[in-house]
Amino acid sequence: MSFLDYVKALKVPLYFTSIAPVLVGWSIMHWRFTYIIALLFIVVVTMQAALNISMDYFDNMNGRRLKNADTFYPIGSYFIEKMGVKPEKLRKAFMILTAIAIVTGLFTVYITRNIILLYLGLTAVFLSLLYVIPPFKLGARGIGEIATFFSFGPFPLLGTVIALGGAVTREYVFLSISLGLLASAIRFLHHIPEDRINGNRVKNFRTIYGVMTLGAAIIVLPFRIMIIPSLVLFFLALIQISFLPRNIIKISRQTNIIVGLHFLFTVLVIIALSL
Repeated sequence: MSFLDYVKALKVPLYFTSIAPVLVGWSIMHWRFTYIIALLFIVVVTMQAALNISMDYFDNMNGRRLKNADTFYPIGSYFIEKMGVKPEKLRKAFMILTAIAIVTGLFTVYITRNIILLYLGLTAVFLSLLYVIPPFKLGARGIGEIATFFSFGPFPLLGTVIALGGAVTREYVFLSISLGLLASAIRFLHHIPEDRINGNRVKNFRTIYGVMTLGAAIIVLPFRIMIIPSLVLFFLALIQISFLPRNIIKISRQTNIIVGLHFLFTVLVIIALSL
């Protein structure tokens, strides 16, 4: 097993989706250095790793075959099918990583003495578990974007601001919604081959995906400092939507594009907030 195998299995490029809201929240607070930031990074990274591993485990249990194994964003159980990892080891890794995320989150709440963080953290963990744990399995029921939206948008961004002693404003709420929509768009595009070929989500993919990506740009457009990030995201997303292939496997192979747009938008937002 090579280093590249682990990068693919853990879908390492997707981890920026997890840390982006924390980075944006940190920039809102003018990069005030504190060990609380390190704790927040541990929470979001371990939770993302736990979700990725659990999806491999349940994909194998549900008979979902590996697809796009040659990309950095494979669908299905790369760990099991390509690397030969036993399912029981994945289950244990999921439990350990989830425990680390929860304990670190509770420690952060204890340090900050802010009960709102407890509510946000517990809700995020609850939604993340609903995403993969039977009998709910939101991710397998075509509504996984709901958990993704909150867990990689409003909760971590607003939670970071609150943890660092900042005040939540309307602008920050809208910005968190924007990041949540982009995270949901990544999840939607990446996992579209797992949807029913004749289902509404596949038939209306361009519309749904367009609402997520273009909506993420439009919602922050009214705020003056967000004009450039908003316009850049809007026009680049519009170009991608216009040239999307029809085949759902080929659509999923464009995950790198939406991840790149998410990265670019986040960087532009951080620059705008730091000026």
